[in-house]
Amino acid sequence: MTKQEKGFIYSCLLLTFISEMLLSPFYPQLFSRFFQVDGVQATSLFISCCRLVVILLAPLWALLAKRWSIRTFVVVGLSGMAVGKMLLPTSASFQQFLTISLALLVFQSSMYVLYPMVVAASKQGAGKISATTRYLFMFHGSVIVSGIAGSYIITQPFPLHVYYLFGLVDLILIVICWFIFSTKGAEFPSERTEMGGKESVWKLGFALYSLLVFLFYTGHHMIRPYFTIFVEYSYDTSKQVMSVLYVMPSLVAIGLQPFLPKESLKARLHMSLLCLTAVTGILLLLQVVVESIGWFTVIRILYGICFFISLAAIDLLFFQTRIGRSSPLSFSLVTSVQNIALLFAPMAAVLMVERQGIAGPFILSGMLLFSSALCVALLAVQFNKAEIYHLKKGVEQRDNM
Repeated sequence: MTKQEKGFIYSCLLLTFISEMLLSPFYPQLFSRFFQVDGVQATSLFISCCRLVVILLAPLWALLAKRWSIRTFVVVGLSGMAVGKMLLPTSASFQQFLTISLALLVFQSSMYVLYPMVVAASKQGAGKISATTRYLFMFHGSVIVSGIAGSYIITQPFPLHVYYLFGLVDLILIVICWFIFSTKGAEFPSERTEMGGKESVWKLGFALYSLLVFLFYTGHHMIRPYFTIFVEYSYDTSKQVMSVLYVMPSLVAIGLQPFLPKESLKARLHMSLLCLTAVTGILLLLQVVVESIGWFTVIRILYGICFFISLAAIDLLFFQTRIGRSSPLSFSLVTSVQNIALLFAPMAAVLMVERQGIAGPFILSGMLLFSSALCVALLAVQFNKAEIYHLKKGVEQRDNM
């Protein structure tokens, strides 16, 4: 895959993320204002249905990517997205908006398969690391751009009309794609699954890590659907300030990315991740009790720092253990657990709002991150036992020789 082709794919992903996240911080206000429904419940239903469609459709698009040429694959996906975005502003009710959005996601799910294509086409080592780093930078950048721009779009008389522009951009991308890509198929490297013997991924260590991922992502994403409503109810501030506070973790991630001490983090991985998840849980609870917008901003910045470093640490933990070194199946299973957490988070959030008020998601998120810290401790014990076992096994083999 050439640099030009990779650049086009990153452009498609960037525009897709921006269009997807543009109004997401303000869904409760949007649904209440334009469709006269309960914004809190409608947001939970909307996000849950969208997550479910992506979970079901992304694997099917991955199968089609092996059969179609990459040009055909991208053109079909962008065509469906363009039609869906053109139809979104015509929605007269929440039910119509939800139906069109789900149909749009049927095709938009194809875009999420493009990133693995780029990684698969990159060279081993530095090439794959570079592809991953660019993707993370682009993702956090799109969060910032969409969050800030969305605060202005939501104040317009007809905010949904912005999707006409995104639909037009998709049509332009179709034309560009037709000239950039050839008709040869996209190549995926063949992966060998390792599940046998004592190195099976179905060990207690993998189960603990999967639970850690579920608690970690659920805890962090539960506060997102109703964050702007919480700030609006708690402080007298503008939508622009709310959007900046919403994207603060991504702003911190962009700023800290060049300074992440990977080697130091690897040396004290378990202890660092345990402390980070526990401190992040405390910071989430503090966001509920502070009364000053200044202190809330400071805590939000500290939360962003801990979230970014712990996000890097949780990936390093996976690849440092035996389950992450050689088995591609384990990575796909962890990705499935992460998607389930993203599906569960908005459903749990709406239940906490109904039971505990708008601060409920913050409280439960803090508790979940404390639980994830406990999982890190148990995983450290399990990891040490495994290391002792392998050292003892090596000594016994040497004595037998």
